[in-house]
Amino acid sequence: MYIATYANSDMLSQQAALLIVRLASESVVTHGRFTIALSGGSTPRKSYNLLAGEPYRSQIDWALVEVFLGDERCVPADDAESNFRMAHETLLSKVPIAEKQIHRMPADQPDRQAAAQDYVIEMQRVFGTAGIPSFDLIQLGMGPEGHTASLFPHSAALREQERLVVPVTTPKPPPDRLTFTPPLLNAAQHVLFLVTGSDKAQAVHQVIEGEYNPDEYPAQIVRPTHGEVIWMLDTAAASKLSR
Repeated sequence: MYIATYANSDMLSQQAALLIVRLASESVVTHGRFTIALSGGSTPRKSYNLLAGEPYRSQIDWALVEVFLGDERCVPADDAESNFRMAHETLLSKVPIAEKQIHRMPADQPDRQAAAQDYVIEMQRVFGTAGIPSFDLIQLGMGPEGHTASLFPHSAALREQERLVVPVTTPKPPPDRLTFTPPLLNAAQHVLFLVTGSDKAQAVHQVIEGEYNPDEYPAQIVRPTHGEVIWMLDTAAASKLSR
């Protein structure tokens, strides 16, 4: 686990953009492409905006990037609550990436179980595997109660061992969502948490320094088997850490 703190969200977002550029370049050199699962929420907006502009934009070979989403609200793609809409407006519509390389989570399908399975099939097709895809980078955020992706405290999805994407009903509106599950999150090569704000400080402390209890603090479930977890925090979010 690597933990870095920054004075404000602008500095954090700049460092996140630099990290994504570096990981993209390394992945392309290593195996010819870069696979990333983006997160929604408000925190990553600034880093997406930075990646969409120079000097970052031209440092990524977008023809070799495959983009997925780690979770999605069950709303139309153009809805204000859609994670895809946010990522598309801030980043994906502004970079030279082919539509076929952008894999929207079909959370607006009426049959959520089928939608979840369709997304798994799409991932396995792109990764060329019948097993668990291993993303180069999964980007995540964390809520004040310790949720990540759409894995909330006491969710049955935290104990999922077989399915890679599942429908969930969350306590936070909009409640119906699709989310990556622990087996998929923990197959990643790199996981990047971007967390800002004093309202997250207690959860950050519990997740990083507290006893292991992912049922209460779901972000603790993210422990990649052969990968690295990187936490980028602003000073407010890191304020209750002892180290």
